[in-house]
Amino acid sequence: MLAHRIIGAPSGRPVLFLHPGNTTGDAWGDLIADLPGVRGICPDLPGFGGSRSTPLTDFADSADHLADLLRAERLGPLPVVGYSLGGYTGFMLALRHPDLVEKACLTSFQVMPLCGGWWIVPFLNVVSPLMTLQFMRKRAFRSLGVPQSGSWAVSPKSPCTAATLRQIGRLAVRFDVRGHVAQVEPPLLVLAGEEELPSILDSVRLIAGGAPRARGAIAPGGHGWPATHADLFAKVVHAWLRDDPLPEVLRHV
Repeated sequence: MLAHRIIGAPSGRPVLFLHPGNTTGDAWGDLIADLPGVRGICPDLPGFGGSRSTPLTDFADSADHLADLLRAERLGPLPVVGYSLGGYTGFMLALRHPDLVEKACLTSFQVMPLCGGWWIVPFLNVVSPLMTLQFMRKRAFRSLGVPQSGSWAVSPKSPCTAATLRQIGRLAVRFDVRGHVAQVEPPLLVLAGEEELPSILDSVRLIAGGAPRARGAIAPGGHGWPATHADLFAKVVHAWLRDDPLPEVLRHV
């Protein structure tokens, strides 16, 4: 079973939080602190942290592991928040296990092959060993504008292996579930930063227009916007959980 921790109010509303790559479930600590009454269920996804012994094979398999965890803990349906790697996994969880997902707020991922991404796999073959080093992970986070403090602080020990980083690249570049968007049953809120890659921005529009109960919005910033605009992301998640209007700074699609 996937390793996980509980962050937030012990008796609060359970919400599943799915972390981005090169982090673990601990990355959600600061966000959940800004969400009163939330009990965060924060797993380490396959290949990461306490779940390193569970290999990352594909996003569908990761979703199935999450489903096993939720059923074992007798959780669900519950809201799901996913960012980047967590967005891919959360989408597949909503598609494959709709009975466990009340609704999902997913950001910074795409549902089509990455436009111009042919270089990513050979690039990762070269740099992935370096990306397990603390100073390189700090540099990568800094390039995205991610703060180097709080729950986003880069730990001395790498949360995953170089092989896992390479696998994420392979999966993301080739990920194509455009034909399944209309089959997603739970309500979706799909977001991306306005400076994102075209395929990610196009995916927001595709999901918003193709899934039965989906809406999309564009936020300030790039791929790191949930961390660089942490206050805004917290307001978005808080409003979404309460079914309140989203912050006006978002541009709806």
